[in-house]
Amino acid sequence: MARPTSAFAAFLVTGCLYTTHHFNSGRLLEPGKTAVTVGMGREKLYSENCPEGFSLTHDAQGAPSCLNQGSRYLNQDLLGPGDIPDTSAIAPNIGSQNLPKFSLSYRLGVRGPWGPFTGVEMGWLIEAPTNPGTVEFDLKLGLPFNAKYRAHHSLSAGWGVGMWADNSYFLEYAASRDLGKHALYANYRFTWLATQPSDLDSSFNNWKFTSHRRYVNQAALGLYLKMPEWILVPDFFTPQIIFTFPVVAPFTTIASERLEPYLMNFNLGFGWDF
Repeated sequence: MARPTSAFAAFLVTGCLYTTHHFNSGRLLEPGKTAVTVGMGREKLYSENCPEGFSLTHDAQGAPSCLNQGSRYLNQDLLGPGDIPDTSAIAPNIGSQNLPKFSLSYRLGVRGPWGPFTGVEMGWLIEAPTNPGTVEFDLKLGLPFNAKYRAHHSLSAGWGVGMWADNSYFLEYAASRDLGKHALYANYRFTWLATQPSDLDSSFNNWKFTSHRRYVNQAALGLYLKMPEWILVPDFFTPQIIFTFPVVAPFTTIASERLEPYLMNFNLGFGWDF
């Protein structure tokens, strides 16, 4: 039997909300070379809030509403002739707060040119908090490009470990333009998102893990900045901005339709090449 700590650690990385630290520049590592990247950013957490005098409640379908607290004390036995119970309800407000977010990734150059591809690379990423944490794996293929343009591009495919019902799967295209030792890059990821933990509430009642997938789009723009080879200083830095749409709220059942149409994150990555 697995130790409780091992089970808890596994739970922490099986929520599988989408990641946002996508530092993919479209360039590939040479065979046998590795890179470790640490990412930092912010995670936006949402909550439903009711004004004073109202309490948050959900109907059988999970739809939220703010019920007048006075109505909870009124019932048919206490009503007089002609009295009407107060059941007024209003929609809750959506509040949010930002928390620090971190990631760790490892990349390995697998081989050089292979058929029509310029190289092969693979790796993994752990990012948290998401829902509550996400671990994903991918394989990246370098695509041919005329060397005179000093540009690179690639296509990646991967999956993220889901909770119990299913997993996430994604495709990502990335391209960059060399700026000396540095590079300007952009990437786009299309994700078939796994069922979120909040979607499994009814599954426990029905004794069946039902699937509730979503399609999520993410576009990022960033800089790859190569640093001098100084001891204890990262080999590179990569500031990035990423847009995600539609937004899926972690740790809550708030529907995407009630949130903003897109989410913008600023991230910073730094790492070492070996």
